[in-house]
Amino acid sequence: MKTYFPALTGVRAVAAYMVVLVHFASVEASPTLPFFKMWVVQYLSQFGLGVVIFFVLSGFLITIRYAEGLELSWAWFRRYLQNRFARIYPIYFLLTAFTFGIMLLRPTHGWWEWTAAYSGPEKAAAVFLNLTLLRAYFGQFATLGVPTAWSLTVEETFYLCAPLLLLGFRRRPRGLVLVPVALLALGLALMAFCTRELPYYGLMQDARFVLGTTFFGRSAEFVWGMALGLWVVRQPRPLARRGHYTLLGAAGILLYMLATAIINHQCPTCFDSTGPDWYLVEMLAGSVVLPVFVCSLLWGLISEQTWLRWVLETKLLSLLGRASYVLYLLHLGTVDYLFRVYVSSNSLVCLLAYTLISIGLYQVVERPLQRWLRARPAVASAHA
Repeated sequence: MKTYFPALTGVRAVAAYMVVLVHFASVEASPTLPFFKMWVVQYLSQFGLGVVIFFVLSGFLITIRYAEGLELSWAWFRRYLQNRFARIYPIYFLLTAFTFGIMLLRPTHGWWEWTAAYSGPEKAAAVFLNLTLLRAYFGQFATLGVPTAWSLTVEETFYLCAPLLLLGFRRRPRGLVLVPVALLALGLALMAFCTRELPYYGLMQDARFVLGTTFFGRSAEFVWGMALGLWVVRQPRPLARRGHYTLLGAAGILLYMLATAIINHQCPTCFDSTGPDWYLVEMLAGSVVLPVFVCSLLWGLISEQTWLRWVLETKLLSLLGRASYVLYLLHLGTVDYLFRVYVSSNSLVCLLAYTLISIGLYQVVERPLQRWLRARPAVASAHA
């Protein structure tokens, strides 16, 4: 069956730019801004939900591409892991090596770098956990190095679990509901064990960390995408005449962000340690409510002919979508710091420059390395 949907590559671009904009918006001092601009910044600060879109989309694409051809053999699993490795690791490794090189030779003293207080073993642990993508299980190292790459630990864990999840879901689809609950319970149990028996470097340090930064707390987002993928695999997909699902999904996402912006504006301490602990409610809504709208949008974009689908399928959005992974990794941290100090601190200039750099790195580095490292015969011909 068809496994590549051009509009979803455009969605990847939109999600990446959402994350970029939320980080750029954080440099504004919103309390001192004029009313309208303050609300623009407040709304942009909710664009971090682009990570949820990434996770739901990842669950969907992995299911679409591997659900029917899944085999219980080491050869299949090796090819699968090799293709996943080729997808996420090469450009991550290069940017991580660059970041640690600057950290060692000419530190910027940014919050993403280790401090002078770090011991030799701590530095060795930081390097090891970054190279193995285990960093985001440790609070001390989750954002050390390439800051946004914490999400790659979540992705890596999902990739390892996905074949087993697909096997289980094919036999018992109703298990979709129970898996996120079971994984969250397992994560909290590991948290209780690690904080007591292995209190090193913030390993599974607390419930907030488990919910927001680990696969155990974010698994529902992937499972929603997998559920949509299994549903799509089992039925024909005639093009609908009207864009009901597209409209519902897009409007739902925009209204969800508006609601969270209003809550954060009216109660700025609700989601931090100084006020009422609404974090559990926020994470529950982000894992249960928001993915419903994301799934509706994804289904609409592959089954309905709408102007939004047309825009997302353009060559420009396709190119930006393919280069979005590089943009997501480099827009925050060492590269951003060096560019703002030595070239320009204007966010619009940064956005344009990072876009061009990302496209260049995708064309010259990422795509050739992917082709070289992918397993032969390739499991899937589309970009995941």
